[in-house]
Formats: sequence, C-alpha cells, structure tokens
Amino acid sequence: MSLRDEFMKLKTYEEWNARRGEFKSLNFRDREIIDHLDSLYPKLPHSIGYEKGIFTELYPKPKDGEYPKKMRWR
Repeated sequence: MSLRDEFMKLKTYEEWNARRGEFKSLNFRDREIIDHLDSLYPKLPHSIGYEKGIFTELYPKPKDGEYPKKMRWR
C-alpha cells in the first residue's frame, strides 16, 4: 500500500498528529491530499461578522479572576 493510501485512511487529527513524521515525504501539492488534510483539523465556530472577514473573538474568554492579558515578558 502506498504512502498516499495510508494517509487517506486517517480519520482524525489525533491519528494524523501521532503519525505526522511518516508522511513528511508526501506530496502536499496534490489537491486531494490538501482537502483530506483540511478535513482532519477540527473546525471552529465562526464569530459574528464572519461573512465579512471580521472575527470578534479569537481566544476564549478568561476565567473568573484571571487577568485577560497575561504579562509573559516578566
């Protein structure tokens, strides 16, 4: 069985992530492979204004009492 066939058998992102190294030599310019890879990634719900290319919230809301912008540089 070819490497391409093995790749097309993957059903979940977890399978893809665990075997990612095996598929490094695969031709990712092939449209069918690109579409299948896209289907493996989880889809996020779109925010208001998605149709116009505007995302109102990209990150989850902070937990209660948590500072929304963590100061990582300190």
